[in-house]
Amino acid sequence: MTVTLKDVSKLAGVSPATASLALNNQKGVSEKSRQKVLDAAQKLGYHPNILARSLIKGKTNTVLLCAFIKEQGKLSAFYGELINSLLTAVSSHEYYLQMLVKGEFYNGHPLDKRTAFLDIAHNRLFEGLIILSHWPISYSEVSDLVKDNFPFVIVNQKVDGEGVSYIDVDHYGGTKEAITYLIKKGHQRIAHIRGPMDHLHAQERYRAYVDTLLEHDISLKKEHIIEGNFRRLSGRIAMERLLEKKPYPTAVHAANDKMAIGALQAAKEKGIAVPQDLAIIGFDGIEAMKYTDPPLPTIEQPLEELGKMAANILIETIKGGDKKKIVLPCRLLTWDNLNPKKEISKNELIN
Repeated sequence: MTVTLKDVSKLAGVSPATASLALNNQKGVSEKSRQKVLDAAQKLGYHPNILARSLIKGKTNTVLLCAFIKEQGKLSAFYGELINSLLTAVSSHEYYLQMLVKGEFYNGHPLDKRTAFLDIAHNRLFEGLIILSHWPISYSEVSDLVKDNFPFVIVNQKVDGEGVSYIDVDHYGGTKEAITYLIKKGHQRIAHIRGPMDHLHAQERYRAYVDTLLEHDISLKKEHIIEGNFRRLSGRIAMERLLEKKPYPTAVHAANDKMAIGALQAAKEKGIAVPQDLAIIGFDGIEAMKYTDPPLPTIEQPLEELGKMAANILIETIKGGDKKKIVLPCRLLTWDNLNPKKEISKNELIN
């Protein structure tokens, strides 16, 4: 049976109001009465309802990560690293992070993100909201949050409009750096395994691929552009298709690392030497790229910094700070200083 404040006050011989003041270490109660209340609470095993107390004060020290992810059953390395970074950063501010994962549909119908956000803002359980979405977020979907002055930040996506805070990565600039790297290596026949075109970042990376080739007077070939789905198997299938016609590309840019790894597997099975006969470069900077044979170059997204800055922006907004719009640069990783023959420990593989 749950012990209530009324039970404590009855045993201590004081009113519930006095018991509440004593338990919250507030003024307006004598030390004698305070001690009676504390003794009664200890004897009865009373534990205050922290959530109720927080709601009364209007401060729960809890923020919500609302993630709209295409495949809920299996979070990718990208989402896993980013969510871990958010958790670490939010905890450093002495806030709790709760997570809600949703797909694109709810009971067979397209998910109404606007209503979902509004429900979160009105339930008073959270002081702020972090939005992470595989699908585009429109200003109209967050406009109610802006009107209600409810603190939120959009991660890994740009949303223009007054009152919106977001932090994103320069996917366009990162891809340009990857393609330029291949061109400087002497490649002219450069293929692109693009991501699903309903994904904003896939669109940005594809646009950067096209623009960079045209800027260097390299003609686009339709057969060198194949759409994948960000999964390793789709990269493998795309690579097999690229190798069906000769001359095949001398370089391939995959729109994410998983597809790059799949492309590498397909090339090696065909007896093609990488990178001597075929260069492959990915995008994301996941740890696995360091341990492929050979290690594959990639464009690293600053996931740790992304999560940390997103948390900082949200906490500052909760405390009344200004809204911010930030785009972080990517970094080319070529593993030039990595010894591929280095023995890898079991702990490294696990971590």
